[in-house]
Amino acid sequence: MIGAFFRRIWETLRDGVRLWWLAPLIPLISAVPEFAQHVAEVNLGMFASKEAFRELANDPARWSYGYFKIAGLVLAMFAAARFWAVGKRWWDPRTIAWRPFLIGLALNVLVTVALLPLEGTFDGVAFQIVTVVLTVATLPLFVLMFGGLFGDREATLARAYRSGWSRAIMIGILFFGVMLGLQPLHQFNHTLAIGESAVIVWGLMIWDSILVGTMAALAGTAFHHGYEPLRRDAGDPASAAA
Repeated sequence: MIGAFFRRIWETLRDGVRLWWLAPLIPLISAVPEFAQHVAEVNLGMFASKEAFRELANDPARWSYGYFKIAGLVLAMFAAARFWAVGKRWWDPRTIAWRPFLIGLALNVLVTVALLPLEGTFDGVAFQIVTVVLTVATLPLFVLMFGGLFGDREATLARAYRSGWSRAIMIGILFFGVMLGLQPLHQFNHTLAIGESAVIVWGLMIWDSILVGTMAALAGTAFHHGYEPLRRDAGDPASAAA
């Protein structure tokens, strides 16, 4: 069992990187808007000094690119996950099982919205406890949503709660393992660029954009590889081996 767990981690890392040559458009969905924001940061003079970096971090011009960057990151993660589920037709909306996807998405949004008024009702610690309890209790909703995203037409709310707990945990472990492992490097790239020459700054910004595209590809691969055993165990004939 331990061997299978570490094999899943290795497969996630291997396959996420492989997307750069199997389907390069997918990591580029995230890398291109990331680089566009870096262009804006350099033009603003953000890397001239530590003071400039702090002052310009929340500049409206920078954040106008930030929204596109976040959108690109999310789209690239979903595209990467779908590539492993349906192959070269990852872009085709007809391969999505819309009913479980929309039900899972709507229920996740409702849980998030339900937490908003509770923040003012409970104190800090109590609110954190309520948040953790609700998050754990609704983990199968993510499994349901991903099932629909992957075109798993056998995905239901009942099956998600009956058999999806271990998959939800695996998805979380793989996803946060990737993001928490590479996020410090992403931040460090910015720190290294402060006060450096234009050649070094642009080199770091190109490298950082590639890194972010890779993170999106790895995260999406983690979504699929964490979910796939549930789909395979259910005997879904459309399931693609990870």
